[in-house]
Amino acid sequence: MEFDAASPVYIQIGERIREEIVRGLYRPGEKLRSVREYAVFYEVSPLTMHRAMQYLEAEGLVVTRKGVGSFVNPRMEASAARRMRESQARQFVEKMREMGLSGPEILELVQECVREEAEKGGKA
Repeated sequence: MEFDAASPVYIQIGERIREEIVRGLYRPGEKLRSVREYAVFYEVSPLTMHRAMQYLEAEGLVVTRKGVGSFVNPRMEASAARRMRESQARQFVEKMREMGLSGPEILELVQECVREEAEKGGKA
């Protein structure tokens, strides 16, 4: 995985795992990979990976049981998932504004992408 020098690596990894949780790749209560497995996967030190897990735990997405592992918080409410989706949408809008697009242009772009995806047989 390529990392952006603009933000700490552990946050970038935490955000990637958060996205996986929001997309439903991990369900509430499901065990995540171990810190060592993630460290190998992301090619970072176990300390960096530990910080990423602490970041997710501070957000309430992950609970860690010492000696057992880390799990998607079984009490994660639908509202937490909604907040994460809204955060992703805000980040997207911010990036599009940095590229010089106005609000209506961003909406038009998103609508076009949704239409194209629907035509391919994806979810719309």
